[in-house]
Amino acid sequence: MHSPQLAPHLVAGLNARGKWKERNFDEAFRLAGEAAQLAADAGDDLAWWNMRYLQAECLRDQGNIEKYLALASELNDHGLTASSPELGAKAGTMVAIGLQGLGRLPEAATVAADAAKLAARDADLLYVQILAQRALIAALAESRLLDDAWRECLVLETLITDDVDEDTAGKGYWVIGNVAFLADRVADGGRYHDLAAERLSPSKDVDLWARFNRASAEMRLQAKLSDAATLRCIERAELATDIVGGSERDHLEMSLVRAHWNFLSGDMQEALTILEPLCARSSILATQTSAEAHFLFARTLLESDRREDALAVFEESAKLFDQAALPERSATVREHLRQIVEQRGRPHGE
Repeated sequence: MHSPQLAPHLVAGLNARGKWKERNFDEAFRLAGEAAQLAADAGDDLAWWNMRYLQAECLRDQGNIEKYLALASELNDHGLTASSPELGAKAGTMVAIGLQGLGRLPEAATVAADAAKLAARDADLLYVQILAQRALIAALAESRLLDDAWRECLVLETLITDDVDEDTAGKGYWVIGNVAFLADRVADGGRYHDLAAERLSPSKDVDLWARFNRASAEMRLQAKLSDAATLRCIERAELATDIVGGSERDHLEMSLVRAHWNFLSGDMQEALTILEPLCARSSILATQTSAEAHFLFARTLLESDRREDALAVFEESAKLFDQAALPERSATVREHLRQIVEQRGRPHGE
């Protein structure tokens, strides 16, 4: 008896996915493209869709957000996508993540909310719903709509049942913890991040471990927690990022966290050494991240008595926050500016 042969486009798809798991994204992208072509020739529309989706994931993991969003949008508008709540929710979530990555936060939140609603219609789509819900919370949190984000966190928590695998549960608790930290619920933030850390494992996915620890450190620093637990998160993230290799964007985001730690610890010289080259390269970061980097740079310059330089960088930071549609953050920066200009009018030392 012969074992059934897999169709060539499915074999090609498995090879592409294998390369993606090995983090060889260029090769995975190329192989997924070939598999998509073979699937189209074989008339297997769903396999074609899944390979284009894998190509988009490769672009996202390389930090190539504009191309990722273009491909996600193409899939979202495809006829096949409209016929299936699962594909609709998956594509919508991708578009939301792309929009968020480019700083288009209000649009990201709207698209993610639609994707979550679509997935909620079908109990079998629990994982897809969790993905969409996480994208929605991330966009709301970055828009500083923290009451809305917290409400969606409570919805997400009800989805994290015992049936959900550790990885998915860990990512869910991670995003809930982020919002708790942003909303000044520091104890809740620590508790949810501890739940996440128990479920995410460096032996299973070092890249995810790196990103989680980096994000956890970032949230703790925003809450002005420059304690031993925060330093542990930073060191774990740096180590894991070095092991994985990471994209240039990953390394810049990692060094921003380290600079923030130096700033809070009072080591302005070390913070400047990191922030000066970082801000020069910050166009590859999401707009809102670049804005935060410039804001930190400006405050560090100010603490280092480089007042004129600080003023220019505060101005740049405010502009970037405006571009990212974050008027409240922009107002915070402009308030800093106003205070400096006022102080300038007084004799030194007053």
